[in-house]
Amino acid sequence: MMLSDRSNTQRHLFRDRHIIARALHLGLPILIVALGLAPLHAGKRQHWGEELSVDMEVPFDRLTKIVQEVSEDAVIRGTWQYRGTTELDAATSSKTAPGFVPWKGQGVVLYKVRLGALAPQHFYQSGDQGTVAVRYIVEPAGANLAHLRIQAVFAPEDGHRLHPSDGAVENAEFAEISRKLEDREDQERKQREDTVRKQQEIKTDDLRAQLERDRAELNVVTAKRQQLERELRDLEKGGPGRIRTASADLKAAPYNQSKTIRLLSRDEAVTVIERTENWYRVRIGSGEQGWVYRLMVEVPE
Repeated sequence: MMLSDRSNTQRHLFRDRHIIARALHLGLPILIVALGLAPLHAGKRQHWGEELSVDMEVPFDRLTKIVQEVSEDAVIRGTWQYRGTTELDAATSSKTAPGFVPWKGQGVVLYKVRLGALAPQHFYQSGDQGTVAVRYIVEPAGANLAHLRIQAVFAPEDGHRLHPSDGAVENAEFAEISRKLEDREDQERKQREDTVRKQQEIKTDDLRAQLERDRAELNVVTAKRQQLERELRDLEKGGPGRIRTASADLKAAPYNQSKTIRLLSRDEAVTVIERTENWYRVRIGSGEQGWVYRLMVEVPE
């Protein structure tokens, strides 16, 4: 008997609640397609062979990559053959698997099979030995939206009718896909945070280095200013002098054509506060300052 693809209408209440609870727990924006929750009393009924079908707000390429990882992880979850275990190991990825109508839609189809499974749990009347097969279909559904289908069957080695799943395998495989998506998002978020932190550290280091350079430059400028202030104070202290000529012009600047501030008389005391080749800048008793031609001032050696 071949199992055809069907929608999620009249899905087993346990499966619906599991998907919703898992989505809420992971914070994944998942839209259940054609959910159609049955009344509470319907939980007593068993639905076999209904695929899990969900829309997920995940880019198609990303979901395909995650589903491929799950299809290659060598484990089929949600079923087992021995007590005390919760899954089947030694599963392999495959390009085909028994029990499925060929997929003619768009997207990517992946399979995972476990050969030689003995009476695996959660398959209808699965008392034989055979192959557990899981099919994953990922379809593009929008710019940031993909559609995921998961279906599991058990095909006995005697070639008799297929044994459909009660949904436990589909739910468990979906939970693993959701977990991997969450881990990938957490990893990418951590990488983004690390990148931002490293950029901030680099910026902080650059600012500190610039601050040190500015401080060094400021220290140089401060030292130069202090030196100039000392030199200025030394100049302003000056030395004693007197006018040696009958009179002398106190000029506003050290050249003959500059304005004459006042006329100084012989033997008038002055304080020499700056010297050039031909002029002295002097301060007189009134506090006025100006320039006197050098030969008109007598300065003790």
